[in-house]
Amino acid sequence: RWLAWGWCLERPGTGVFPHERDLLSRGGPPRAGSKTTHKMRSNSTTTKAFLSALALLALAVWQVEGRTSVRFNAALEFEKAGILECSKPTIGKRVGPPYPLPDWENMYSKLDVQTRRIYEVVGQNPKEMHIQNLYSEGLEIQDSTASADIDLVVYERGGLSADTLQAVNSIGSDQVVEEWLRESNLEDWRENNERARPIPRKRPTDGKLRVVFIFGEHGREIVTTEMAEYFVKLLSEASVETLMPIFEDRTFVDDVLAALDEAVIHIVPCENKSGRRIVETPDDEDTYPRTYQLMNKTTHSKYPSNICHRPNSRGVDPNRNWPVKWGNKPLDYQAEQEFGGPAPLSEPEPRLLFRVYKSVEPISTVNVHSGMHGIFMPPDFSPLMENEVDLLAQVKLQDRLNDRWMDGKSTVGAAGYAVGYVAYGSHNDFVRTGFGVPSTQTWEIAGNWFTQFQNCMETYNPILGDELKEYVRNWTGMALEHITHLHKGLIPGIRSPPNEFSKEVAEIPNPHVCGITQAHVDAMNGLGDIAFGRGDRAERFAFVEEAMRRTPTIVMPTLNSPVSTTPSAAIGTATPPALQTGGKDTAGQLGVNDRLFIGTTKAKVPSTYSLMMGSYTIMIFGLLFVTLSFYTYRRVSLGRTGRRGGRPRRYRVWDVV
Repeated sequence: RWLAWGWCLERPGTGVFPHERDLLSRGGPPRAGSKTTHKMRSNSTTTKAFLSALALLALAVWQVEGRTSVRFNAALEFEKAGILECSKPTIGKRVGPPYPLPDWENMYSKLDVQTRRIYEVVGQNPKEMHIQNLYSEGLEIQDSTASADIDLVVYERGGLSADTLQAVNSIGSDQVVEEWLRESNLEDWRENNERARPIPRKRPTDGKLRVVFIFGEHGREIVTTEMAEYFVKLLSEASVETLMPIFEDRTFVDDVLAALDEAVIHIVPCENKSGRRIVETPDDEDTYPRTYQLMNKTTHSKYPSNICHRPNSRGVDPNRNWPVKWGNKPLDYQAEQEFGGPAPLSEPEPRLLFRVYKSVEPISTVNVHSGMHGIFMPPDFSPLMENEVDLLAQVKLQDRLNDRWMDGKSTVGAAGYAVGYVAYGSHNDFVRTGFGVPSTQTWEIAGNWFTQFQNCMETYNPILGDELKEYVRNWTGMALEHITHLHKGLIPGIRSPPNEFSKEVAEIPNPHVCGITQAHVDAMNGLGDIAFGRGDRAERFAFVEEAMRRTPTIVMPTLNSPVSTTPSAAIGTATPPALQTGGKDTAGQLGVNDRLFIGTTKAKVPSTYSLMMGSYTIMIFGLLFVTLSFYTYRRVSLGRTGRRGGRPRRYRVWDVV
């Protein structure tokens, strides 16, 4: 009979509370009908019932947590799928409060200051550079819109061609987006099935490499806009004399200048201006907890500072507002971080980029973020990288870039595995599928892996001036070398055959990248044999095709609906359907361990999970209702009669203390 609160329950076998002896020796308690004893009376039965209900509640929660963690154990499911071990460096150190804030005076620049300087740089080189401001109203919701604008910088070494200017000046209005939405079946894009067809390409007409770099998609990632400004200034002065003091490698500089002669670079210095302005707004010390806007609703935030703000001004993440897999929610979904908006392409920021891509038709895009060190390939909605020739070549090149520019500190591979979470409705997934862009990469250029999620400044940005300069210089060098890879035809399908490795790519050792299986390794080995002429060419192509066909499938459960699964063997070659039916808050890195489900080993887990949660919810509320009803009955009954089932009343020790 000793329970958790033994000090207030009677002692076994004595009928006396543990703390009563001294009181009894001093004459005992007040008399049995006194107001005090009548008002506050011992009721160990009610206490036991209440504790039992709490114990059952804890048991139910433990069972629910236990079942979900067992079903979605990432390590186990990765092993079943055959995903290989990869290199995932963890950079940073644990830092306690007080947490740093941006140094706007000496280290970082506010958005308006950066924008003014970029306009000045472009104005000093009108022959080779052009800047254009684009505006969007966004989707009207409840008679209100959220307008936004972006600045698009265009650079063409040697002089802006008429074709380049025509592509920029012909960027349409939001009507371009609305027409596509009316003509497309968004459910096909949400499922990412075979009926979701890419937008036909009409350009380029002059054969130049058109590359787009996106910065500042999330407000708190302020280091990315610093890199954008540095990149623009470097391009405006690009020559042997200006690049050699920075990179000190004549061969590299010559390759860069040769590539820039045949490329058109498009830069969006800050995509999410409204979110960035919230980051720059000083915190209101009189308002706690902090609030943020989620559409037309003001909501409490779990983050302590405006520097933590990620989405745009109405709480929508621009990197979750694209049509591919839009609206799906992972099991650890956080609305403050991942809200995809009321509809695909509802937000002005994705609409503006859609219009740019529709007119410019780039051959490569790089979406620059921060929060960790990484170079990632699509898809974002699955932890398994697509087994395609161009992607395999790019991860080999990325691994070499990582070694050269970041001393191997970056994680390379499939975004859905390397980051630690999957993302639905992401920018890169749609740009690759919807616009048919063969090279779509995500770069995470800075971050502290170990700091607390409240320390947003250090989680996403360097806090030392020398460190900031080093990161900006190295990642800009990586961007320039990426352009040289495109120019040399090292990425299959871009100035080279679409189904073969070049000898330079084949010479790179197979990297330990994330999100690949033995099937990916076999395909890389076979493509290497083809590049060097080893073995029978037809047999080697058949070997590569078979390796791609046996790539496994990983299906991700979501909060939206049950996921039915099918066996994943022997499906697809060039674009395996398995990879089209698969199912990411870097603050604290959302864990993937409780999300994953391999389609070939279990079936309909999400529906079982939903049913289980419903049953436990009913049970828990039933127990609480019975407990409260019994407690209320006992209080009312004792208050009226002063007796308990004919037994003499007991007093409690605090009646007289």
